[in-house]
Amino acid sequence: MKHADRSGTKRMLKRIKLLWDSPPSNALRTLTLIAFVPRLVAAIFSPGYFAHDDHFLIVEAAASWVDGFDYNEWLPWNQPGTPTPSGHSFFYVGAHYLLFSLLKAVGIADPKSMMVIVRLLHALWSLIIVRAGYRIAIRISDPVIAWRTGLFLALFCFMPFLVVRNLVEVACIPFLMLGAVRLLPRDGGPTLKDAFIAGVWIGLAMNVRFQTIFFAAGPGVAFMLQRKRAQAFAYGVGVLVPLAVIQGSIDGFLWGRPFAELTQYVTYNLANTTTYGVLPWYNYLLLLLGLFIPPLSIAVLFGFFRRTSPLVLWLPVVLFLAIHSYFPNKQERFLLPIVPLLFVLGFVAWEQWRVASSWWSRRRKLWHGALVFVWTINSIALPVLCTTYSKRSRVEAMYALREQRPIKGIVIEDAEEDEPPLVPLFYLGQWKLENLPWGTAHANDRLGNWLDSVGVPPERMPDIVLFLGEKDLDQRMHRMRSDYGELTVIGRTEPGFMDRLVHWLNPVNRNETITIARVDRRP
Repeated sequence: MKHADRSGTKRMLKRIKLLWDSPPSNALRTLTLIAFVPRLVAAIFSPGYFAHDDHFLIVEAAASWVDGFDYNEWLPWNQPGTPTPSGHSFFYVGAHYLLFSLLKAVGIADPKSMMVIVRLLHALWSLIIVRAGYRIAIRISDPVIAWRTGLFLALFCFMPFLVVRNLVEVACIPFLMLGAVRLLPRDGGPTLKDAFIAGVWIGLAMNVRFQTIFFAAGPGVAFMLQRKRAQAFAYGVGVLVPLAVIQGSIDGFLWGRPFAELTQYVTYNLANTTTYGVLPWYNYLLLLLGLFIPPLSIAVLFGFFRRTSPLVLWLPVVLFLAIHSYFPNKQERFLLPIVPLLFVLGFVAWEQWRVASSWWSRRRKLWHGALVFVWTINSIALPVLCTTYSKRSRVEAMYALREQRPIKGIVIEDAEEDEPPLVPLFYLGQWKLENLPWGTAHANDRLGNWLDSVGVPPERMPDIVLFLGEKDLDQRMHRMRSDYGELTVIGRTEPGFMDRLVHWLNPVNRNETITIARVDRRP
């Protein structure tokens, strides 16, 4: 029996090696199908949201507009006093507004069902990353290396989870990759038409994520260094066209002047370089070393920094990485727009160098062992991340409260950590209600008296309390009863597996069990 098991394992390993070494004749179609499977799983089985921005700056804003509300008060006619741009592009969030409007028009109004469709569309959109990455790799290497590059892009464990989110840093990547393909035509250098169309694609990426301007500058600089001034001009015009048409027209309609949001975005970030924390310059290099899984990540970075060709693709990646590394405020997701292209360039350069190296030719088993290790780690993490329910307790708490509508107001009681988070009202389906954080800053206040002092009218006095965390829960509930009114516990939501794991790895990350209670205010 054991001999049979060993034979089966050997056969499986041989098939895997054959798949790795022998790209099929229809490699691009095969890669697309391989990439689609984990992304489909993530679209269906990985609900929730990753971070604040991918929900509250996109989903919450767009869904509230559909319902005649303005959650973030971005629209000038909903702002008190002198209206001011918020510094956000309305292109991507506007696309969600149109999608949500269409879904509700055809009778799909349940928030969970709507988000499954959103994730499916993002999954399909992300397939461009794999297809474009393969096309770039085959133009600068050979079919075998391109096939291996495509397999990594298709099956990297972190990609399916991220691409189905509403992150502008990820949603812009297909545009960048399409532009990169056009900058690298099959025969010779890019024509004026190629340069112009590449600029249009990259300009569209800027409409999704303003910070890709640092990437957009790279091809233009590369053309000038190569003395291809006509291509540089055509490329620059291509970048400006979608910016002028989309950003110019939207901002002109809303604010009466073009590029108002982009100007505000630049002004805000220059004024808040250290507001959200300061990390060392090498932080993004460490992120890349972990993201691509060592020792593969070491090989990729070695290959990327070893070879600067093709300059028209290498330079925009370097500029983006360098400027973000220099800027004090570093958040991991900021680097995501260049991750796929950096991998393609780095892995291809590494493989070409390794194959030509006499040292590595004598140590093939060493690299084979490194790949076995990387693929093993990746294969373990892939199904976990594809089925991760991020921010589960917050989403489920709001969804459970749909049965309690209409709600006057919600108190988010977080005396445990005193960092009451925003709750996703999209899943509640009600926007006009008081949403009040309550933590240790109010240790000396009585809730009822404090609500009266800040002018909350009687008809909007909160009737729901969300208790975050379980520490001293009985005492906190007793205080709420004494301060405000009688409590009736109506539900409880638990964090997902990944929320618990991330909290265990770093307690800074929230891992809250939420107790939902209805409160009847004492007269």
